[in-house]
Amino acid sequence: MVGEANGPCDLNAFEPSDEIVTEICSADGDNCGRARSRHNSYSIIFRIMTRTFIHSFDPANASPVAGSTVSLEVSEIEDAGIREVLQTPGAAYGAWSILDTLLTATGQGTPFIFKEPLGQAREVKVALSGLFGRFVARAYLEHYFNLSIFAHLSSRSLLLDGRRQVEIVRRARGDLPDWLACAADLSSLTVAEAKGCHDSGGPAKALARAWTQAQRIDVTAKGKKVTIKRIAVATRWGAATTGPADAHLSVQDPVDEGEPIERDDKAALFVGLLRYHIANLIAPLGHQELATSLRQLARDRLQSTVQRDLISARAILNSTPLRDVAGSSAIDGLVGGIVTRAGPLADSTVAAADQDTLARLNLRPVLVGVERDLISLAIDGEAHAVRKRLADVVGSDDSARSDRAGGWIMPLGSGQGRVRDV
Repeated sequence: MVGEANGPCDLNAFEPSDEIVTEICSADGDNCGRARSRHNSYSIIFRIMTRTFIHSFDPANASPVAGSTVSLEVSEIEDAGIREVLQTPGAAYGAWSILDTLLTATGQGTPFIFKEPLGQAREVKVALSGLFGRFVARAYLEHYFNLSIFAHLSSRSLLLDGRRQVEIVRRARGDLPDWLACAADLSSLTVAEAKGCHDSGGPAKALARAWTQAQRIDVTAKGKKVTIKRIAVATRWGAATTGPADAHLSVQDPVDEGEPIERDDKAALFVGLLRYHIANLIAPLGHQELATSLRQLARDRLQSTVQRDLISARAILNSTPLRDVAGSSAIDGLVGGIVTRAGPLADSTVAAADQDTLARLNLRPVLVGVERDLISLAIDGEAHAVRKRLADVVGSDDSARSDRAGGWIMPLGSGQGRVRDV
């Protein structure tokens, strides 16, 4: 149960809707079952709350918001966290799902304040601060910069299109930035680095470190430097008990001008970015073979191998089982899987009753998937077709949430959706 900073949480203060009250009162079983249903319902309310950060932006005249604060919904941060832990090797799977237990239950539109600092030991603080910093930064970039497609950077050069010599190259020693990202319309190429900190003096030092890191790569096409936006995002956490009391989100955001490049090279750059984004998202969901084929298409340097790998990737996609959600009019034909607090489920088929059980045990099951049609277009590599597909109006659904780039997150269980095979 989420508690107040100085006492127990008053559940009645949240004023749940009639729909949620019905869900609470219809919970079968004993008092324990009723309490769990009540807790889960208020957890849902908690996740749709908006929280605020003290906001600074450099240059100030380019800030995406007016005023001194910026707001994000807890659900936006959690969705960003789900995608982040799936796409990042070694990330802690359950971390995205515990915000409702860590934040003060102070209500809608209040500051993003933890009940206590993130851990006691320094190594724990650093690890959790960095992880949550990525969650918040990604949610911020998705919400305010419309970035939807993210490729995580490794220590080596990353080929976006081997045949056209489009690649990410290191320009300085040290840790690389977190992401190369772009918008769903295949524009706004962005290098971004996120930091989280507990510094009592504010986020300035963390922002400076993030900015240094954001400058350590270039994107090149046939040796020409491509124009990119570089963004550093630093979050300084606040806690209700000890340490700094206010949460700050600071951003540095200049554009780094490059050289003109051929239109086809630019299109190949964005298609390669999309291929890595999809591959890294679906690989831990049981689709490693399809993910490998997408990455290979980006790396191929010879036309003969491109054609061979196109045929292979299409065949793998055609044999990949698809999922949709019963009762949802917004999504169908997804390649993905079920994710819980403990991580992705190994079983490809989970019965409806088992999905309900996972939700009742507060394991927070969600379906995470990417539209099959978009994966097919990413395999074909036609940028104009990808743009047209992503420009289509996204269907609406009460609970399914889109990332605007063909990806969906759908809560599962009684009163939510249920996954079924197509």
